[in-house]
This record gives sequence, C-alpha cells and structure tokens, in this order.
Amino acid sequence: MRHPTARRRTRGPARIALPVACLTLLLAACSGNPSALTTTTTVPTTTTTTAPGSTSTTVPLVRTYPLYFLRGTELGVADRTGPSTSDPHYTVMNDLLAGPVPTETAAGLGTEIPAGTAVRGLQIRSAVATVNLSPQFVTPGTPSSLADRLAQVVYTLTSSPSVTGVVIEIAGSRIVNFAGVDLTNPVGRAQVTAALPLVLLEQPAVGGKLVGSLTISGLTSTATSYVVQLLDPSGKLLTSVTNASAAGGTFSQSVQFTITAPETGTVKLFAQPTSSAKTAQMFQFTLPIGP
Repeated sequence: MRHPTARRRTRGPARIALPVACLTLLLAACSGNPSALTTTTTVPTTTTTTAPGSTSTTVPLVRTYPLYFLRGTELGVADRTGPSTSDPHYTVMNDLLAGPVPTETAAGLGTEIPAGTAVRGLQIRSAVATVNLSPQFVTPGTPSSLADRLAQVVYTLTSSPSVTGVVIEIAGSRIVNFAGVDLTNPVGRAQVTAALPLVLLEQPAVGGKLVGSLTISGLTSTATSYVVQLLDPSGKLLTSVTNASAAGGTFSQSVQFTITAPETGTVKLFAQPTSSAKTAQMFQFTLPIGP
C-alpha cells in the first residue's frame, strides 16, 4: 500500500475552525521549504525451507505488534500478527484507526477514534513520530472520549522502541492542544495518563498466546495490588501472579504452568487500589495456551 509522500508547508499561521464546545485546537504553522514525507513498504522478507524428498516452501516472516484499544473508557491491549515489512509504524497506525476486529470486540475491546479517520502521512525522526491524520480525528466528543483518542495514538506509537514522543497533525497543521494536553512539544506516555486503568496489562494481550508460562508485564496508574490468574477450560487454576505496585510503576513477572496438550485458557485480572478514591478493576479474556 502506498500512502502520501509529500506534504505542503505554507508560511504564516494556519487555523482550523471546529465547532467543539469543550475542545480548542491551536494549530501551529510550519515554515520552510516543502519537504518530502516518504514511508516505504516492501514485500516481506521470506525464508525457504526444504524437507528431504519434498519441494521447497517459502514462508513469510511475521511479527507481533500491540494495538491500544479501550476496555470501557480505559486502555486495553490487543496483539496482532502480520507480515514483516520495512515500515511497521504505518501498518500499525492503519490497523489502530480501523478499529478492533470481531474477536477483539468479543473480548471487550472498543475504540474512541472516529470512523473514517485516516493516516495522511507518518515519519519517524530522532525517536519522534509525526503522524498526519484526517480531520475526522478531531470530531467533537466528551472530554473523556477525546482523552481516550489521544491515549490510543500515543501508546500505540510509543510501543515501538524507536519512538519516545509523538506529534499529531491534522490535514498538515500541527495540533498544540488536545483533550487538555499541551502538544507544543512531542508527548510521551508520561503526559497522557487520563485513560490509564489501575493496571494496564500489556502482556498477555487479547489475540496473544501462552506456551508453558504465564508472563505478565504492564504498568499501574496508582498504588495497586493485583492478581493475574490463568485457568483451563474447566475453570481449574493453572497458575497465578499476585503482587503490588506503586503509582506509575511497571511490572514484569513470569510463572510456569503445566498442561499436556494445547487448549484454550482464560486470563483473569483483579486489581484493588490502596486508595478508596479509585474503584476495583476486573476483566478476563481467552487465548490459546500450549505445553
């Protein structure tokens, strides 16, 4: 798929007038000579395997990448698997804007990004992703829905180790304020926290798979104790992780489980905040597990 390779820059201020009661967009003008914005997508690299007495088979290399959707009004994560390309960021953004697929919806995931929002351009320079989106992205909404949109884009792009900050443009003009967040400078996860749940479980994710061990990772938005369980199809507990984390803390743990054949497991998360100002968090989803 090809996408726009050029972006026009004009001198002088650029403004977008939007009928939004609770949202003010200040658009910062960009100046200078027109510059080409290119993102190259190539045919996935392949490997060829040949078994004795058989013909060779070409197998595309694949990669797994996370998409940050919503579970209710807070972030939730889905894993997608697709062919390896030289430009994964563009593919990831297109998948995010298209919304969850039916299996992800069935697992409780949704989106606040308006239908029809499209990527007009994307470039990565010095660990900053500049994404140019179509005007649908700034469709009026509640403060919560706007914060969710911003979080979905920032967390998805910064899931790549090559990206630490995000700049958002609408129709080629930079947004400097969205959902109450100052976007004058590139923003990272630390500046976009309104949509965080008590525990953002990044692994395992909807669409993932576990083999032999329950490996969990993610972060907490407030001081929280949590339990992550793995159950077999009959509801028998295979293994679990119990821990606590401070506000803004990250976690990564792994525990083994034993089964004799591949089957479907259920991941359950229970989180209890230490502060009474927050409510408990609970959710579950199923995924394949193997010995």
